[in-house]
Order: sequence, then C-alpha cells, then structure tokens
Amino acid sequence: MTAIVLERETNSYWNLIKDAGNEVKLALIKKLSDAVLPAVAETDKKYTADDFAGIWSDAEYMDAEDMVKVIRDNRHISSSRNNLFL
Repeated sequence: MTAIVLERETNSYWNLIKDAGNEVKLALIKKLSDAVLPAVAETDKKYTADDFAGIWSDAEYMDAEDMVKVIRDNRHISSSRNNLFL
C-alpha cells in the first residue's frame, strides 16, 4: 500500500516538473539532495571509543570472585574438583 501511495505522489510531482528545463530540474535535484543529505550522513556515522566513554558504570557489575561464587553455587552437578578451589 505504501508503494502505491509513494508512486502516486512521485508521479504527481513529476507531472509538475516534466516540462521544465534541464537547469530547473538540476536545481531541484540539488535542493532535494541537500535536504536529504543530513539524514543520510547521520546513518553513515562511524563510531569511536569516545562515543561510548562513560556509557556504563562499573558499580552495576559484580567482582570476578563474586561471579565465580555465584556460578559454583548454582552448579547442578557434583564434582571432586569443586573442593579443590574452596
């Protein structure tokens, strides 16, 4: 449905300018390109590490020792190796 509406709208604009001179068409192309360029440039942005600096806090994460303890406590198998690391 969107494609049909888009085609109708573009055909409507084309009917307005199809008889215009090449200079007018080129000027219109330039104006349309300039209007769309900021949106296209925004999607092509290259990210660097600086863009993500400070995005998370270490306070949200547990220490490695605590993580190992949680993993060990939640194991569902018994192994003789469990006692080696206690």
